[in-house]
Amino acid sequence: MDFKRILGILFIILGLIFIIFPLFSASAVSFIAGISLIAFGFAAIIDGFSVFSMMTHITIIEVLLGILSILLGILFIYSIDALSFIVGLQFYLIAFVLIFIGVMGIFSRPGAMAKLGSAVILILGILTVFLAAFSAAQPLFVAVLVGVGLIVDGVILVFVPSFDEARAIEG
Repeated sequence: MDFKRILGILFIILGLIFIIFPLFSASAVSFIAGISLIAFGFAAIIDGFSVFSMMTHITIIEVLLGILSILLGILFIYSIDALSFIVGLQFYLIAFVLIFIGVMGIFSRPGAMAKLGSAVILILGILTVFLAAFSAAQPLFVAVLVGVGLIVDGVILVFVPSFDEARAIEG
């Protein structure tokens, strides 16, 4: 069994864990993200002081980034669900881009079909804002959504042949 199929099976198992135990999965992701951010914060502070004599402005930025990382890591461990926070933030960024592209397309694209397409993109951007707010408010929704994504990706890795395998079958 090749690495791709083993990874696919692992994704399917992780996806099922995310769907069956969404609260545990969301908490585990938050804990791991928090620990990682705290470790990064300490490393940034230490690195900042190691270059203190050469570049003071870099030192200040690195120390502030380290302190911010440590604080965010503590928040992820004790109060914020990192999974819903990160996914919600991504949805907000995507929504902003869709809304911007939709508005720009409505005002700049020639033709009715192009303007209609831009209007659809604008509507999708507005819907994405609601999806972001919902995912930030419901961490279990995000855990189940990630679980479904992992299962789909796992099934693709296990059952869909890679490009090299497809060429070998055809040739």
